[in-house]
Amino acid sequence: MIKRAIDITASALGLVLLSPLLLITAIAIKLDSPGPVMFRQVRVGRHGQEFRIFKFRTMRHVQAAGGPQITADGDARITRVGAYLRRWKLDELPQLVDVLRGAMSLVGPRPEVPRYVAMYTPTQRARLLSVRPGLTDFASLRYRSESEMLARAVDPEREYVDVIMPDKLRVAANAVEHASVTSDLRALGLTLRLVVPRPAPLRKVHRMLSNTRFWTAVEARMQATAGSHRAAAMLIDAAVVLLCWHITYLFRLGFERWQPGRPWYDDWVSLGVIAAYLLFLWLTGARNALWRYFAFDDFRRLALACVLAGLVSAVAVLLAQLVGVARAVLVLHPLFTLFGLTLARMLWRMLWEHAHALASGDDGERRYAIVLGSGETARRLIAGMHERHGWTMLMLLDDDPAMQGLRIAGVPVRGGLDRLREPALTAGASHVIVAVDVADAQLRDRAVAIAAACGLPVLSVPAVGDLRPEGSLNGVQPGRRA
Repeated sequence: MIKRAIDITASALGLVLLSPLLLITAIAIKLDSPGPVMFRQVRVGRHGQEFRIFKFRTMRHVQAAGGPQITADGDARITRVGAYLRRWKLDELPQLVDVLRGAMSLVGPRPEVPRYVAMYTPTQRARLLSVRPGLTDFASLRYRSESEMLARAVDPEREYVDVIMPDKLRVAANAVEHASVTSDLRALGLTLRLVVPRPAPLRKVHRMLSNTRFWTAVEARMQATAGSHRAAAMLIDAAVVLLCWHITYLFRLGFERWQPGRPWYDDWVSLGVIAAYLLFLWLTGARNALWRYFAFDDFRRLALACVLAGLVSAVAVLLAQLVGVARAVLVLHPLFTLFGLTLARMLWRMLWEHAHALASGDDGERRYAIVLGSGETARRLIAGMHERHGWTMLMLLDDDPAMQGLRIAGVPVRGGLDRLREPALTAGASHVIVAVDVADAQLRDRAVAIAAACGLPVLSVPAVGDLRPEGSLNGVQPGRRA
């Protein structure tokens, strides 16, 4: 019920906000090649029911009808505009209509054509067709470069059926089994991060307008003592809460009635609201997290703090019979505040990563790793590699119960080694690093076996003495042990 409510709200809002882009795209398709704007194709949905999916047409209309049902990069049928749409996944946007009408969901297994669904095993059909298909899922994120892979294959059809489809079905089935609102939100966040064009041109402009000394100073200042940072963070949080209080009034009353519509005691109420938010940010631990390592766990703490602070503030206002405070403001303010606090932390992390990259001269591809182990080897790894040389350590996994919930240099321990089998955890990673101390050979062998089965490139840190910032990671091919 919650999932469907999110689907309806988000798809309707998305269609409204993206309507200018959809109109421009439709015009570009019409001007580029003859044929309809939309491409409709039969796909298999929930419980095996077939439906016709909406997509922007990316291929020549006459040639698209009788061609193969998979498309590789360089396919002669793809139009000029179609190549751009496929590159940035803009051809999928009309599927928001399918989400709104209930044929699809925002997150779920990608709908297949009947021909490939016929190849599913009974178990795969029972699991994958038990839910609505989605705009995105962890399997499609893992194979976001599927067209490039098919273009390199001698027989693209065979490559898809024998290699790509089995692994996609495995990941999708695992995601269905572990589905939750949290995992859906993570999938949507990863989709935005991976699909939205990376601002490479902006980075070049920044480098031209700045110098290494400046960004080195910025990086050093951002790594100053935690005490001064926490004091500044508390002031920023207080300012964000107050700003969102007034933004909520503006949203509710408009510019004309904003000031006249507020009671004389509203400024005193807003001070009490600020105190409540600061208190719950401290109680939930959100205040102690380093902003430059802001991650989903920190967002959950922020969400909990905003809900509790908003609830306490509303109850206090109602009990005090402060009828001049709009009830809509009490309801909406926690949502605006959550957005504001999250945005502040995300901007800070983006500034930190930008400053660090320019200060270190590292403009190469970023690599995101999940580290197996939390002992001395893992600690040395994080100290030498995290946010250095293009590496970002997303999390650590370790079977030791005493390590669960802890952070090592800002990197959280998210659970045991078996969690590596969850697609929701691995979708945003580019590598897995086995950093189990060599003294624990049994645990190390288990970690390597689990890592090799996850489908990501696996690297191994052989020993603490061998760990250096460069040249310290040895490659392990998936399916082989270190």
